[in-house]
Amino acid sequence: MSVITADNRLKREVQRVTASTASTAAFGKDLTVLEGERKPDLVIVDARTERAPVGLHKKVPEGAKIIFVVGDDHKITDDLPVFSDGHVVSVMSHGDRFDADEFIASATKALRGNIFGLNKYFPWGVTTFSMVVKSYAEKNKAIDALMQYANLAGVRGPVRERIQTVADELMMNALYHAPVDKDGKELFREKTLKDLVQLPEVPAIEVQYGSTGRYFGLSVRDGGGSLSRERAMQYLLKARSSTPEMEQKIGGAGLGLVSVLRSVSKLIFNLEPGTSTEVIGLFDIELFAKGQIGARSLHVFTSTPEPEPEAAEDEEAGDDDETQATQAPPDEEVPDLRKRRGAWVLAAILLSVVTALGTAVAMKRSTTSDAITGPDDPRCKPVPESDGLVPR
Repeated sequence: MSVITADNRLKREVQRVTASTASTAAFGKDLTVLEGERKPDLVIVDARTERAPVGLHKKVPEGAKIIFVVGDDHKITDDLPVFSDGHVVSVMSHGDRFDADEFIASATKALRGNIFGLNKYFPWGVTTFSMVVKSYAEKNKAIDALMQYANLAGVRGPVRERIQTVADELMMNALYHAPVDKDGKELFREKTLKDLVQLPEVPAIEVQYGSTGRYFGLSVRDGGGSLSRERAMQYLLKARSSTPEMEQKIGGAGLGLVSVLRSVSKLIFNLEPGTSTEVIGLFDIELFAKGQIGARSLHVFTSTPEPEPEAAEDEEAGDDDETQATQAPPDEEVPDLRKRRGAWVLAAILLSVVTALGTAVAMKRSTTSDAITGPDDPRCKPVPESDGLVPR
C-alpha cells in the first residue's frame, strides 16, 4: 500500500492494520510516494482536509485500487463522481474513531479479489443467518423473520423501519430487476407489481443478516450478475439532486438504490458480472441513536481472480549454497512425500463430496417449508465463516 497523508495519527492507524491485510505500507505527503521501485497494489488517499492530488489517476499503476478517506461530516453523495475512475473501490468516512474492521475488510478485498460475504464486516464468531427467497410471498415472510430478529437484537423501532425498507428494496431488485435474457433485457420489465405477485417462482436469491450489537448487517445476493458498476453509479447519482416528487418518477432499481443510500450507514456493492451481484447494507445503531442517518461509506468491488505465483525462471537458478538448500530432495525420498500428498488430496476430495451432499440436503429442506415463522425457523440457518453458496 501507498498512503498519501500528512496526518501522523492516520499513519499509525493504517500501520497497525497492515499485518492484518498481509501487506506493507509506504507513507508520503504527495504523489512522490508512488514513484518508488515497488509499485503499490492499493493507494490510500487522505482527502479529509484537502482534495485528492491533481493527476492521481495518471500516477496509479494499472490494476491498483484506490481508497479515499473523507471527513466524518462529509456527504457521500458529493463523492459519487470519483467512482468514474475505475481504480476507485471505496470512499470511507473517518471521524473520532477509526473503523479498523471496515478498513481491513476493504483493503483485503481490494488486494485479494475475494469480495463476497456479509461476515467479512463482522468479527470472527458473530453468527449470521441465511434465507433463500424465490417469490414475492417468500420475500414478505423473509422480511417478517428479519424484523423479528432485529427486535430480538435490540434494534429500536425507527431503525427497524429503515432496515425493513432496505430489505424490501434490495430483495425486489434482486428478484425482479436482476434476471435478464441473453440480450441483457430484464425478464420482468414489462410486468406490473400485480403480475409479479402472482408469479409462483423466480430465480432464487440469498439473504443474509446478523448483528454485532453496534452494527446490524443485511446482504442480498442474486445468481445473475446483471448489475454493472456503471449502472449502479447511474442509479446512485440520482440521489444527488432528486426530490421526493422526482423519486416518484424513478422506476425499478433506481428508486430502490436511492432509498437504500439514504437509509444505511455503509453501502457495499460486490459485483461479478454475469455470475453474481451482492449488495450489503450496514446500519450503525450507535450513530442512528444520535440522529446521524445516511450512508457515510460507499464501496464498489468487482471480483477478480487472485494472480497465480510466478514460476522461477531457469536462468535465475544458481549453484551457490543458498540455491542448493532449496532444491528438491533426492529421488529416493520423493515417493514417500508423494504418497502423503496423495492421501491428503483423496481426503480433501471425500470431504468436498460429503460437504456438497450435506449442503444439497439442507437447501432442499430449507425450501420445502410453506412459511418462515421467525429467526428460530429451520429455514433461517447460521452461515459458516465462508462465502457460502449462491442459489442458482
